[in-house]
Amino acid sequence: MRKVLHILGYFNEEDTAWIAQVGEKESITEDSFLIKYKEALANVYFVLDGRFKIQHPNGTEVATIKSGEILGEMSFVEDELPNVNVKASKDSSVISIRHEFINERFASEPKFEARFYKAISHFLSSRLRMLASQSQGRKESIIQEDKNIDRSTLERLQIAGERFNRLKNHFD
Repeated sequence: MRKVLHILGYFNEEDTAWIAQVGEKESITEDSFLIKYKEALANVYFVLDGRFKIQHPNGTEVATIKSGEILGEMSFVEDELPNVNVKASKDSSVISIRHEFINERFASEPKFEARFYKAISHFLSSRLRMLASQSQGRKESIIQEDKNIDRSTLERLQIAGERFNRLKNHFD
């Protein structure tokens, strides 16, 4: 499941409007770095379109990221330098949101901070469950979990998908 659905599913309409207001669309050309290993990162990114490779510093590809994913959230949450490179594998675009804007919103809207961290914790928990299942060779349990999503989660994901589509349209 795409990260953006976990994030936007916990946000409200005002949060989505805020992203549209403070976010900036950036175009990244193929083979350009969006995030570099151990270089300070000042933004969180929502991938609008295109594709990115996450690579260890030695060049080993760890994952592929596409539309609807979020990048840079770990460095924001941990306040640490990135431990991977993120490189566009084709021409791509992202919504860029500066850390300072996020922190300002936390200060002015404490409930946003709670929603933000709730969304991040939900996403990270989901990712950990998936990795644990994969490490035990239980790919079918991941598929079964997706089939057993409760009604409130389905509704939240539907709303999140609609919000992401509105953001994409806003930045097109």
